[in-house]
Amino acid sequence: MKISDFILFYLIITYPLNVFTEWRSEDANTFAQLNYQYNSAMTVASQDAANQLRLNVKPNYESGYDSKKFSRINKEPAYDTFMHSLSLNFGTEDDVTKDLMARYVPVFGILEYDGFSMNVYETYKNGQENLVDRVWLPKIPFAHQDGYGNIIKFTLDEFVTVYDAALREWISGERKELLRDPEITIELLKDADLFDQIRRDTIVNVLQENLAYQINEHNVYARQLGITYTFALPLIPQEDWYNTVDDVSIFAFLQGYPYHRAGGTFNQFALAGSRLIKQDSFHATTLNSKKVFYAESCGFDYPVLEVYPSKKAAAKAGYFELSCLNQ
Repeated sequence: MKISDFILFYLIITYPLNVFTEWRSEDANTFAQLNYQYNSAMTVASQDAANQLRLNVKPNYESGYDSKKFSRINKEPAYDTFMHSLSLNFGTEDDVTKDLMARYVPVFGILEYDGFSMNVYETYKNGQENLVDRVWLPKIPFAHQDGYGNIIKFTLDEFVTVYDAALREWISGERKELLRDPEITIELLKDADLFDQIRRDTIVNVLQENLAYQINEHNVYARQLGITYTFALPLIPQEDWYNTVDDVSIFAFLQGYPYHRAGGTFNQFALAGSRLIKQDSFHATTLNSKKVFYAESCGFDYPVLEVYPSKKAAAKAGYFELSCLNQ
């Protein structure tokens, strides 16, 4: 065999291998870039949605909730902001592509002060026609029932609504307030640590059970929406779940989204705390025989006798407000 023939034979054998290797290398680089871009897009979109909640929140809007964490939330703008930001950062702006992308978001959830709200696909009737579109499901309360038939509806702090089975009566208020009522028989209210543990467990259980159910349920609608991917709740560390139970938070999932090049799909979730309300607590003490309270941020070094979540609670206990200017 001549040397030229040998070189030609070598090129015929090695050229396709080199092209394939280079193509795979480009694929790997492309996937890495897309993963980075998509992960960043999810983070930005969920934070934008959380920021939107801050803009439309109305703290303590509803009478009966005397809590710094209670907020009347307008959920729809938060979802719209999430999808708009997500599609922009994926490089799409037209409504058709945005609608297509939304089909890969099985659930968009908001952990509210007194329950969990989810935006999902559902079937509804329009005349004789069955249509599939996104809807907000009714808010799910953080409800726990003890062995005596008492029901406790938790919130993100110590405010509760309880059904006392012995009294056959619903009662609302701060846990410490309810403790002062001698007629209430619910033992869980007496143990602050156990109360907080059950509260956290109840909220996490509500999140996990309902998200798992709705994401699985999305498989039914995905077929009708032209998607063959099998949706399921991803594995999320328990620590991440418990980190969400102290403030209003966003839960967003993007699953089965196809890469434009080769096979494979993108799957990611985002849990974004909004920290909607970050207010002072109020310290109460006695100065010159007068009961006063002041905001923690005043920085006074008076001995603290009581701590209240709001001015209203401190005033109700018989304290008078002391301005931060009274140094």
